[in-house]
Amino acid sequence: MFKVRYIGQYILMLLLLILVVLEIWTYYLGTADVTFKRLVGSKPYSQIENLTLRRYEKNMISPHLFTVKTKDERAVINQFSRDCHLKRITSEELPIEVKQTDLEMVEVIKKSPFMYLSEKFDLAEPKKGRMCLLFRDKTYLYLLVNGNL
Repeated sequence: MFKVRYIGQYILMLLLLILVVLEIWTYYLGTADVTFKRLVGSKPYSQIENLTLRRYEKNMISPHLFTVKTKDERAVINQFSRDCHLKRITSEELPIEVKQTDLEMVEVIKKSPFMYLSEKFDLAEPKKGRMCLLFRDKTYLYLLVNGNL
């Protein structure tokens, strides 16, 4: 049943199996729901119909942009306001780090009927408070959250 001369192949198969398990675990940790829970602090809300995630290249704030589709926009905004401690702002109050992230996103932000930004945040220490920026276009709500550096 177990031959000593095949021990090298058994070890190689075990290592390949461990590699596959770690790849699956890494993929799971990168999904939108898990990342939402890690960054916002709560599970995706029941009013959210569809949640997608876009990660930007690493820069000063390690941004994550969630695209949220919902039919009950007011309830979702209230929950984001509670979880992220949001206040309403104007386009002049946008942090410079946001303006440097993505020019296309900044154009959408400027055309948005509203913008909400976290009252207090620390970009260097996200555990002290994350920057959350909530805005919308004609179809979706967007939540920009700074990740871990």
